[in-house]
Amino acid sequence: MKFQYSLIAVSLALVGCGGGSGGGDATAPSYNVAGTISTKGTLLDTPVCIDLNQNFVCDVTEPSTKSNNAGEFSITSTNKNILTSPILAQVDQGDELTLNMMTPGRGLSKGNDINGVTTLIAALVIDGKTVSQAEQVLKDWLAHANVKLPGTVMSDPNASELEYIEQNTVGLLSKMKPEHITLGMATMAQTLSYNDKSLAAYLLSDVEVSELAAKLSSLSALGSVGNDTGTVLYYTVAKGHSNTATPQELFPGQDAEFGFDKLEKQAATGNGFKFVKLSATGEKLKVDATTWACTLDERTGLVWENKSADENSLQFKDRLFVYESEDFKPFSKDLEQVGCVNARDNICSTKQYIEHINQKSLCGITNWRLPDYQEFYDVLDFGETEKDASGVVYGMNFKFFPQQTLGSPYLEYGSVWFQAFTFTENDKVKTPEYLRMPLVTVRGADRGQSSSIEIYSDKKDPTADDSYQFPIRLVAEKGE
Repeated sequence: MKFQYSLIAVSLALVGCGGGSGGGDATAPSYNVAGTISTKGTLLDTPVCIDLNQNFVCDVTEPSTKSNNAGEFSITSTNKNILTSPILAQVDQGDELTLNMMTPGRGLSKGNDINGVTTLIAALVIDGKTVSQAEQVLKDWLAHANVKLPGTVMSDPNASELEYIEQNTVGLLSKMKPEHITLGMATMAQTLSYNDKSLAAYLLSDVEVSELAAKLSSLSALGSVGNDTGTVLYYTVAKGHSNTATPQELFPGQDAEFGFDKLEKQAATGNGFKFVKLSATGEKLKVDATTWACTLDERTGLVWENKSADENSLQFKDRLFVYESEDFKPFSKDLEQVGCVNARDNICSTKQYIEHINQKSLCGITNWRLPDYQEFYDVLDFGETEKDASGVVYGMNFKFFPQQTLGSPYLEYGSVWFQAFTFTENDKVKTPEYLRMPLVTVRGADRGQSSSIEIYSDKKDPTADDSYQFPIRLVAEKGE
């Protein structure tokens, strides 16, 4: 996933552990962060640290302190990175159980609240989002559950409107190991539901908490190795605010300073992505090959379908399809808008397209499927600068994904169909008339932003207008 692999952070000369100066240079400026842990448990002497390497563990080299009985803490250090790095609290829950909770670093010297909600935000930030983008993810799902939150999430993470999210998150955190939290929490935040129940409007049972925690941990264990963000430039106020390849002392801890993009930059991509072109039968091709059928992501082992620029091809990048599964049949008005109408080939839905591509054994693979949200988000390249004819920047590495879709005619964000859907989460308004699809903006200045939309089923009132149709980009596990 979009982790900022802060591997070089541990080599920094850290000072100020325990809140003191640690014997550093007396003339060096010091920085302070303070806040409050807001959760149940014994808060007196709770370890709190600046999690510089973002591993959900308070390492001995990281600036740290302990909270008072009210959960209040303060950390002082000459390391300016404490202002922008996540703050971690390890709360004793009894029975040898520790609750690892975090809040994102926001440059605040005080007012850094830590609870379950802020842990979700922090996980999304580590996974590649900005704080405002992470907040919007939660607010969108709150809105879908008919929960209105005044203000932003981080302005009051203890708001009563967030209570269900808080309790469900704390329950899950209590059953997850530190190494599974980032990906597990980031994944959960993208849907904020379980068994069609909104985590913003429904309190999971102990059994459900255990089941979901196990699934999230399993997913994290399988997918813990993922891509970096693709960002190799640093923000600067110089040169007309243009980005630069030079680290900026005024703005430390930037994404470009960490991870695969810094430590394992690839000549082929110009950043940390490790892509390989594959032939129609699955053989690896040279990096300068001009024709290829699939792209292998060597970091995740996933193989991605390469789309076509030919408007008459079934694999045309902008050909539209409706969503269909064993349990969901498309709305008639949506079927009137898709590519098969003019092509007259009767391949109109995601289900039919997947079956056709698998029958072809594209790239020697017969288990093609729709990607899930997280898999697709993981291949977004936030460092890509290539633009289309309209001047809109692409969201995937152009050298390996030259044919990138516009998306739906109603939402030209570059989105494609995903496999992860839920019925309306709130039981009070649950309906078989539509599914809710996660949406990610792929193209343009807002690439990476998340939202969701409603996709109509065949149960929808036939007098209604159509909903949405999208292109497809299939994915498969290597070797299948």
